[in-house]
Amino acid sequence: MLRVLSIDPGETTGYALGVADKEKLFLAYNEERFNHNEFWLFLTRAHLHHNLHTVCEDFEFRQGKQKDGLNLYPVELIGITRLFCSSDTWHPLWMQKAAQGKAYYDDNKLKSMGVYQKGLDHGRDAARHLLHWFNFGAGYQFNEDPTVELVVEEWIRNAYF
Repeated sequence: MLRVLSIDPGETTGYALGVADKEKLFLAYNEERFNHNEFWLFLTRAHLHHNLHTVCEDFEFRQGKQKDGLNLYPVELIGITRLFCSSDTWHPLWMQKAAQGKAYYDDNKLKSMGVYQKGLDHGRDAARHLLHWFNFGAGYQFNEDPTVELVVEEWIRNAYF
């Protein structure tokens, strides 16, 4: 059984939880505004079991793309994630660029897969990162072409996290 947590860090942090066996990838995603301590506790609760893979969007400064002041809060959450995952060898961390997953897993693709949820922009981005990692990244080694099923977050947390 493969367990994955995917994070899209920011003022509103998106996250996706995935559990896969040979036949199905169960996926739930949401978003929340965390302060530093709340985010640490969120990671602690998600990582109660060993061998949880964490996928996190990396921060890229893009000159000329910034409209207002530079918001470095995502970098702080990335630092917390790196620290947390480095404290235990059973929690591998995979960093991905912001653009990864967005080209292939656009909203139309998510809708055709039956995993699109309206109003959760950051959660959807975290789901895109999880799906990209699982199908095209390091998670491919665990992928035996299961179908994807969107589930309720409470169910996946109670059953697998």
